[in-house]
Amino acid sequence: MPKAIKLSALGDIAKVHVGYTFRKSIQELSAGGNAHVAQIKDVRSAWEKTNRNTLQAHQLPLINWQGRDKSFVDPGAVLLPSRGAKGGYFRASCLVADQQSKLPVVVSSQFLILTPREGVLPEFLCWSLNQPKIQHWIAEGAGSQGTSLVMFKAKTAKKLKLKIPDLMVQQKILHLHNLWEKEQQLTQALLQNRETMLQGMFQHLLMEKKP
Repeated sequence: MPKAIKLSALGDIAKVHVGYTFRKSIQELSAGGNAHVAQIKDVRSAWEKTNRNTLQAHQLPLINWQGRDKSFVDPGAVLLPSRGAKGGYFRASCLVADQQSKLPVVVSSQFLILTPREGVLPEFLCWSLNQPKIQHWIAEGAGSQGTSLVMFKAKTAKKLKLKIPDLMVQQKILHLHNLWEKEQQLTQALLQNRETMLQGMFQHLLMEKKP
């Protein structure tokens, strides 16, 4: 009989802290910046385009960073939205190494930054946080009542209980999840190609001269 997996508090398996608070509005650059910035709108856009939980620096806008290096976030960090409309976007993303950009990443205070401890794979922690029950709990107010705006605080996040199996099981789950993500990408590409083909046929029929 398989051994039951115990629940672990997020605060016991990962360091949890809030992203950097920008005092002024963020000025995004089309080129020439010295760092990338992670905001919810951009992280959400990256997920919608790729349908993947992993996030790379080049997918994020550039900024001219004048702050300290200690605000940079390393690959392996998990970004979890900490605010938003009730029922809105709260998907976790895992920052991974990027071959297209070597610039550092600054994460805004719109996120909680989770750094997994030994024995927990970042991608698995991200996968766990994106499970339907966890996502529903966070998006519906993380236990709070009577507000349309969710503020998911670090103190509350640290108490969140997750099932964390051994590394071998984590790797098996991630392997299956990656296969599923690739299948979704292929399906989406096929649908887009089909739509393009049909649009061409529609236009051809509309332009066709009557005998």
